[in-house]
Amino acid sequence: MEDLVIALRIMFASNFVLYLKTHHAHVNVTGMFFPSLHLMFGDQYENLQEQIDTIAEKIRQLDVPAPMSISEITQQSAIADHTGTTDAQGYLTMLLLDHEKMLVILSHAFKAANEAHADGISNYIQDRMDWHAKTRWQLKATSSNLSSR
Repeated sequence: MEDLVIALRIMFASNFVLYLKTHHAHVNVTGMFFPSLHLMFGDQYENLQEQIDTIAEKIRQLDVPAPMSISEITQQSAIADHTGTTDAQGYLTMLLLDHEKMLVILSHAFKAANEAHADGISNYIQDRMDWHAKTRWQLKATSSNLSSR
């Protein structure tokens, strides 16, 4: 069960950092593709924001506290923070790599949930894997369209 707790805490912290980075991209993206990127990043950060409470509740179901301080989150996140701004292509590339990293994080968490026979948590993680894979595809497709112009 300890492996699952650790995996969920990393998942929580990484989701939180990815939420902040995606919200940052939503607010700061500029250029001729601003309208479509602003909407896409908005949909993504809203989804990530909704997961903060859900993942915390999955951790609490295991009778352990969820990480809630900024220092805990930054220490436990497998996704690096981002400072400053970048261009539209930079945001797309950064977030694409982060979603690929989330898929690795989720794969580890899924394995730990299965080993702990935590079927409800496994199902939730599997749904998150599907969402991150779809988001990765959307970012990749958008990035290739933007860079070909």
